[in-house]
Amino acid sequence: MKSPREILLAGALALAALSHTPSAAAQTNEARVAFQSGVQAYAAQHYAEALESFRTAYRIRPHPSVLVNIANCYVALNRPQDAISTFERFLNDPTVSPSPQQRTEIETALAEARRHLATINVLVFPPGAEVYLDGDLVGTAPLRRPLQTGPGPHVIEARQPGGGTVQHQARVEGGGTVTLTLDILRNRSFIGSVAPEAAPPVPIAAPPVVAPPRPPPPVVAVTPPVVTPATNVNVTPPVVRVEPARRPPPPAPLLPLARRVTGPSVTVPPPVDPGSSGARGVGAGFWTGLTVTIAAGGTAIGFFVYSNSLDEDYYRIVALFQAQTDPSRRSYYQALGYSYADAVDQNRLIAAITGGVAGAAAAFTIGAAIYGATSSSTPRRASLQVLPSLRGDGITVSGTF
Repeated sequence: MKSPREILLAGALALAALSHTPSAAAQTNEARVAFQSGVQAYAAQHYAEALESFRTAYRIRPHPSVLVNIANCYVALNRPQDAISTFERFLNDPTVSPSPQQRTEIETALAEARRHLATINVLVFPPGAEVYLDGDLVGTAPLRRPLQTGPGPHVIEARQPGGGTVQHQARVEGGGTVTLTLDILRNRSFIGSVAPEAAPPVPIAAPPVVAPPRPPPPVVAVTPPVVTPATNVNVTPPVVRVEPARRPPPPAPLLPLARRVTGPSVTVPPPVDPGSSGARGVGAGFWTGLTVTIAAGGTAIGFFVYSNSLDEDYYRIVALFQAQTDPSRRSYYQALGYSYADAVDQNRLIAAITGGVAGAAAAFTIGAAIYGATSSSTPRRASLQVLPSLRGDGITVSGTF
């Protein structure tokens, strides 16, 4: 393939040939100045400046040879799509008769530029939406062929007539292929396809009719009974009879208080109410709240799992809709997709409501358990002690009630 210097020189000779016409001498001179500026900028690797100079020369004197130089600038600026279109314009120009060697060199450069293109397969639901690439309209869904663009970040957008739009920004690599799904109905966009491309269409039965769940029973607060511990219990001390001694015993010496001897003690438990206990316990409120928590939580989990299953079926329907060519089958899958989308939203709403009821019941259950654990009562105990007198001539009876 020719070097940039040889290709630019060929363009300069072509412009020089145009100056033989006296009436076009002024325009040719202006185009030659712009062309020479492009040659100098290209040699200095200022490709953006060289591109503007070559485009100015082509606008003044549109000679096909300048298109090769413009395409080379696009290649240097990593704009393969623009380079491909410019090379094709040169080859398809009926006034151009390149030699076989020149055509081979240009076709080689064209193939190299195509290898740097990125391919984007765009799937849009519902059909009929307009597809935009970096703000430019490229077609109406479903697109007949994938989009091809240069590497780097790009914005792909789908707009539905009458309202509704989904936008996705993706960075693509040169020579790579990306599949992008834009779902306007669900306001979602993601990289990938909703179903394997080679899967044959499979009819899907209509979703079963689900009866609305019964509302959970209302939570009724149950106040535990208040048990007042027994107080002021009169305990009759036992009667102790002491026979007087026949002979008066000698007086006992006074004992220091440190050597006081404690006699046997008798502990009399107070009467206990048979209907009460030492602690209140969790009570009926705890068990009621626990039952409601389990029932509502199980219901919420069941509806959430079922809604996820319907959501997977919905994307299968989207894939089948994209693969159909028969208008009647497409209408059938479109209506079926709408019904599945509504079913998913309804089941998730029910799961959210029952989940909220389960959370409230769980909070009530925890409160009832804390109340039962902390509101305990300890009954008072009565005691009776029989002590010998410090002088040893009698006994002392003391009690606590």
